[in-house]
Amino acid sequence: MKISSYKRILAAVSLCTAAACCLPGQTFPESHATAGSTGVPAECIAAAADEGDEAAEYFDTYADKLAEIERRQQELDKQLSGDDEEILDAAATQKIILEEINILNEKLSIINGYMTTMDMKIATERDQANALRAEIDAGVEQYKKRLRAMYIAGEIGYAEVVFGAGDFFDMLMRTELMQRVTASDAKRLDELCAKKAVYDEKMKSIENEKNVYDDQAAALEREKKSLADLYDSNGETRRALREHKKQLEDDQRVFENEIYSYEGILNDLLLGTYNSDVDEAKRLETEPEAKAMLESLQEGIAARQKAGQTIPDTECQYTFKWPVKNHYEISSGVGARWGSYHTGLDIPGESGFPITAAEAGEVVRTNNSCTHNYGKYGSCGCGGGYGNFVIIDHGNGFLTLYGHLTQTEVEVGDKVKEGQEIGLMGSTGYSTGTHLHYELRYQGYVTDPSVFTTY
Repeated sequence: MKISSYKRILAAVSLCTAAACCLPGQTFPESHATAGSTGVPAECIAAAADEGDEAAEYFDTYADKLAEIERRQQELDKQLSGDDEEILDAAATQKIILEEINILNEKLSIINGYMTTMDMKIATERDQANALRAEIDAGVEQYKKRLRAMYIAGEIGYAEVVFGAGDFFDMLMRTELMQRVTASDAKRLDELCAKKAVYDEKMKSIENEKNVYDDQAAALEREKKSLADLYDSNGETRRALREHKKQLEDDQRVFENEIYSYEGILNDLLLGTYNSDVDEAKRLETEPEAKAMLESLQEGIAARQKAGQTIPDTECQYTFKWPVKNHYEISSGVGARWGSYHTGLDIPGESGFPITAAEAGEVVRTNNSCTHNYGKYGSCGCGGGYGNFVIIDHGNGFLTLYGHLTQTEVEVGDKVKEGQEIGLMGSTGYSTGTHLHYELRYQGYVTDPSVFTTY
């Protein structure tokens, strides 16, 4: 092959490298604290799901639920507007307003689940894009080193192959080898460019999803204002709001007392005041610290792997994975709730469905004594409100908690692997229905697991 041919390939590689390295930096949304609605039509939510995406069907679920709520809302609006030519008395109007409030609260809950799932989807695709970018960079560097070495070694032409051969068979072997090297170089370059095209498409998808997410976050505030205006519309709704807040605050105090009194085995691990404003401020302070620690730990693991070390599957690699396979709907996220505070993600599913460890670690707390495995609007007092639960220490300040289990399948002291079954989904403890309550904490404090967990 002539030097000019190598130069053409090197130019192509340089172009590929420049395109890969000069892409604008991507930014990703910070987790939103509170439940909320977007005002974005249901079809926009459905459109956010990519074909073939693992969580796509759950975006369809959110869209269907939102469409049904919007239909109910339109019916109420029609009644209030008098389009049906019926004159409503004060009591009937009040009833419709209260129904509208209930619908808005339900809508906020659904959109909160959607936004949290979108958080996780963006985080997953970001990690995939970063891994692909690392493959591209490593492949380009390897290819450039090979070209430099061949350039330094000098030009080898076909004439030298023919006249330098010892016999005809040797000439055939040398010619075949040269053709294979040329074909291998072209194939390697094609593979790098193909990966670059996939990377570009994935980054474009992430940017589009981020735009949808940001649009919803902006519209969230409008929906919350609409709800506040409805609550403030007359004395009856203001009274209903006060009663609703009081009930939530009473429920939260019961939950706090259970955590702090549960044989003293939770309050040393799970820190916080369970006051919405204080804990939300602490979460926003904790998450950047957790992110920086994770990045540092992941870089250290990558360096060890590059040096040829094999990381055992019992060692945490700090890439937390979704703990409920094929169940990506989130019925409630992390954040403030009218004076109370929800500390994790609620993932609905079927009773008895396997729950797996999000990462490798050591089991440090469990409870398996709760027999109240059914939905309830109050706490049975078991497991500090978590019912049957498992807490795993992943080291370096990271803990995960899995609550409301039908039963646990590990014991304190067990070393578990990422993806290992640790329990079965249920509704034990303070739980209104079958689901997993999943927490990821750093230094004892709440974080939003959707920011750090991928599927």
